[in-house]
Amino acid sequence: MKLSIVVSFTALFLGACTVLPAKQEIAQTEVSDEEKSAAEEIYTQAYSARYSAELAEQLVKNASIRLNSAKVGITNLVGVTGQYDQSSPLSMVLSEQLAQELHTRELSVLDFKATNFIRVTPKGDFALTRDYLELDEIMPITHVLVGTLSHHRDGVMANARLVNINTKEVASVAQVFIPESAVRQLDENYGQPVLRKAP
Repeated sequence: MKLSIVVSFTALFLGACTVLPAKQEIAQTEVSDEEKSAAEEIYTQAYSARYSAELAEQLVKNASIRLNSAKVGITNLVGVTGQYDQSSPLSMVLSEQLAQELHTRELSVLDFKATNFIRVTPKGDFALTRDYLELDEIMPITHVLVGTLSHHRDGVMANARLVNINTKEVASVAQVFIPESAVRQLDENYGQPVLRKAP
């Protein structure tokens, strides 16, 4: 009996001495609209796409013609020291991103690799081709996006321009430096270099 009274008294005494920390208010920080949109962009857009967006923005800003009348075909950027007949995974991905970015800016982009049919195969259904015999001979393209990639110590310099396909007159120009970290992200070869550095 004495033992149970002592245990009860001790428990009561210790419970009365317990001090809980006071609730602290969590500081609310104001987030600007620019910060919100930048944060959303991280999740909705690949890190590398910002450089394609910058190229597209410059092309629209630097245009010497009214772009709403242009019909644009987008080609792959080529190595500045190459033969101009080979592309890389980097240039192919940039071309795909530029098609989206220019279309978003309300330019008329024509996909000249689209066929007039759908090829149904056991491996999938396709409407794109790289066989020039399957493409339309005549397309209403007025301007082509062309350009070069040059490898530097810390990344790749991309130069792009819109050229009138008939007169060869340059209608707009753009340039952006893509850091090595973004170049690696664009690499489809999983770790192998997209562009070989000069010896």
